[in-house]
Amino acid sequence: MPLMTLRRPRARALTALRASSRALAALSHVAPAALRAAKLLAARRGKVITSGVGKSGFIAMKAAATLTSLGHPAVYLDPLAALHGDSGHAKRGDALIAFSFSGESIELVKLAQHLKKLGVTVIALSHGRRSALARLADLVVDVPVAEEGSPHNLAPMASTTASLALSDMIAAALTDPTIFSHQSFARFHPAGALGLSLTFVRDIMRARGQTPALRLDRSFEEALKVMTRGGLGVVAVVDRGGRLVGTVTDGDVRRILMRLDSPKGLPVRMLMTKHPKSISENASLKEALALMELHKITSLFVVGEGKMLRSIIHLHDLVSA
Repeated sequence: MPLMTLRRPRARALTALRASSRALAALSHVAPAALRAAKLLAARRGKVITSGVGKSGFIAMKAAATLTSLGHPAVYLDPLAALHGDSGHAKRGDALIAFSFSGESIELVKLAQHLKKLGVTVIALSHGRRSALARLADLVVDVPVAEEGSPHNLAPMASTTASLALSDMIAAALTDPTIFSHQSFARFHPAGALGLSLTFVRDIMRARGQTPALRLDRSFEEALKVMTRGGLGVVAVVDRGGRLVGTVTDGDVRRILMRLDSPKGLPVRMLMTKHPKSISENASLKEALALMELHKITSLFVVGEGKMLRSIIHLHDLVSA
């Protein structure tokens, strides 16, 4: 790399930042158009399709992902692939959000023309209203960018930042928080941190009949049979009232057999581990996972008020939730 390209990097970085900042500040002037776009999307009968070429294509992908995560069925369609047979799933009642700052991307314009003939609503996120894309769109949301902030204004920077923010504005306006709750979001992100926080132990715990348990006056031999049937390598020990008082794990079994010659007939209360780890059925899966990690265990007994045994959850239950 020539030395001259390394001069004044801070100034160039600030130029890019300021251009993007100005572009974001200008979005308040196009907010009414973004709201109209949200209303058009709300009125659709089908799904949302997003599309773009190059850098705009990446913004379109992100827009589709955001809409989907907020409960609005959305797909990204590559314009070139779509023109060669991949647009078959588009149908009347769908809505297209086409991302192109210039509005002159040949493949995208052709795709928009094709989809419009099928009865698809076309929304253009583009600069100005004179481009080929803008002229055929049902609605244009102007991307108000005067300069990109890149050297010689060649690489899209401020325009992609503004387009991304506009798509987020539209998604936010489209999503009614009284209908789409935290729990709704969690359903679309079951493996994420938020999904774990908003899914509860009671949602995944096993049926009462699937909980390996026996009373503390039963024998060690019976505990082995219950543990084997349960298939989790653990058995709960309860008192006459059904309260959790102990446990026997497969690790306990190995230690007991090494220590005692004939433990089968002994009552399980003499051999159990007292105060087993448990969790409330109202706790989140995030809490359950943290407890398992802290104590290096793979199962947790689920208890109600007064330590009454309710169920059991295994690490596999959390993974597949």
